[in-house]
Amino acid sequence: YNPRIPIETFDFIVTDECHRSIYHLWRQVLEYFDGFLIGLTATPSKQTLGFFNQNLVMEYLHERAVADGVNVGYDVFRIKTQITEHGSVVERGFYVDKRDKNTRRQRWEQLDDDLPYSPDQLDRSVVAPDQIRTVIRTFKESLPALFPDRTWVPKTLVFAKDDSHAEDITHICREVFAEGNDFCKKITYRTTGEKPEDLIQSFRNSPKLRIAVTVDMVSTGTDIRPLECLLFMRDVKSKVYFEQMMGRGTRVISPDELKTVTPDVAAKTHYIVVDAVGVCESIKIESKPLERKRGVTFEKLVQSIAFGAPDEDSLTSLAG
Repeated sequence: YNPRIPIETFDFIVTDECHRSIYHLWRQVLEYFDGFLIGLTATPSKQTLGFFNQNLVMEYLHERAVADGVNVGYDVFRIKTQITEHGSVVERGFYVDKRDKNTRRQRWEQLDDDLPYSPDQLDRSVVAPDQIRTVIRTFKESLPALFPDRTWVPKTLVFAKDDSHAEDITHICREVFAEGNDFCKKITYRTTGEKPEDLIQSFRNSPKLRIAVTVDMVSTGTDIRPLECLLFMRDVKSKVYFEQMMGRGTRVISPDELKTVTPDVAAKTHYIVVDAVGVCESIKIESKPLERKRGVTFEKLVQSIAFGAPDEDSLTSLAG
């Protein structure tokens, strides 16, 4: 107790980002005062709701935000490879390069036995550069279908498993797109040569930097509104963390501001999630794409609802 700051000093206390701020040192502050506690968060967890005794006063869901024009919705494009689905085997007798994960120094070694590996070991214990190349090449070849009538590659954020994986993706992106080093850069805590803060600013404002590869640094709390594409090359177990990662693409931006970094786009109407690891196939978030009846025209949607078929898929597609 501190007599200079009595517990009744405040009538109510507002704590922002309360999925984080209710823990550790600040929890003592929140529990010290005798006042109403109001928590704000875009990603409430079970622990957060438990702290507030399940007293959910108001929620503003993703679908409502998209319908109101506060956020943009998303579509999912799935890329599957044989190795990411089933793993593979490196047969004995082959020479493989053993790599130090921290220094990336390599030495060649001949295998005495077969080396089987699972999808979980990919890009952690075993690196298959051609698998990364297949994903990046497929992404590049699919861009005309994902973003019709566009010549500029949309601002794309790639999520890698670790710094070494991010380094591999960056090199292969530069090779596949052949647009120079300024086209794709790695933004991690181990980035050398340029400050990560400067790279984030460049990714936000520069027309040259089209693809950024990160692990955790740009996953949360970083507002890059021109972003139109998220490429997941890592799985995510945490529902809260995945929701925050997805939030990087939902930001709205004015057409004029967007054209300063992507000249051939009329407006940001949605963003694309390119899923190369099945991260969207497990239920992690409440928000889903609004457009659920792609083959049905707007007129037919209105007509079906008028004739008494107000199912959820029809209504959310109409809202979208």
